[in-house]
Amino acid sequence: MKKVIIIKNIVIVVVILTVVFLSQQPYLKPIGKNLSSYWKNSNNWLGKNAYSKISRGVAGVQDTTKTMISEQKDNIAQIVWEKVKNYFAEKFSKVFGTKVE
Repeated sequence: MKKVIIIKNIVIVVVILTVVFLSQQPYLKPIGKNLSSYWKNSNNWLGKNAYSKISRGVAGVQDTTKTMISEQKDNIAQIVWEKVKNYFAEKFSKVFGTKVE
């Protein structure tokens, strides 16, 4: 499993380096201009069509996530407080010879 991940990462790095190297070659400048204009057009299309749909979904997930994080924070604070309280009650019990309830 780890070998597959390493091979994927190596292939991704090689592809990125190849694109970077080829993008610097002067004889590929016209292709770069065409790709640049295509990229701008696709970016505009994404902004108009896809972004509005995605942003609505993200807003719902964001609210749910904030609620879950808040609940987890409260749970962690409660657990920590209980642990601290029990620790000091135990120490107090040992020092004064009383029973912890």
